[in-house]
Amino acid sequence: MSQATLENYENMSVKERHHIFNKMVAFIRQINIRYKCFSIEKRNISDVVEATGRLSKQISQFIREHYTEFLSFDVVKIYYDNGQIEVSKMLSSVFNALLPNPVFRKVMPVEYKLFQAADLLCTIELVKLKIKNNMFSKSEIAFFGNIRDLKKNYIKPLSKKEWQ
Repeated sequence: MSQATLENYENMSVKERHHIFNKMVAFIRQINIRYKCFSIEKRNISDVVEATGRLSKQISQFIREHYTEFLSFDVVKIYYDNGQIEVSKMLSSVFNALLPNPVFRKVMPVEYKLFQAADLLCTIELVKLKIKNNMFSKSEIAFFGNIRDLKKNYIKPLSKKEWQ
């Protein structure tokens, strides 16, 4: 996010932020998208090379399992904000090696609603991991409320969009 965007949220109340979050969740629930998140636990990884390798394997395996589906698209577009250079390199390597027609687009998150949707879905996946590992923070409780409501209102409905 750009500095100007961060400043836009800086002075908002939790209630105002929650309202925007709910609008984004409603948007995601209405559109025809599927998502897949890949994750690794940093504490079990010794360096960037190992992390990149593990993520590359997960993404490659997913693409291979769904190869026919990927080929059904005229173009596979990968939108990334170039936040981490290692991730940019890995995405380029994996998608270019496995698919005939990937197109990469550098994005500014504020300009693409689907990129923002992907960011929100990744946030929900991270929250799921935090719940699983008993790491749900006070600020997350303040924002989402209790875990039962979080699961009912956000995790369960958004999980229906996950690409299996």
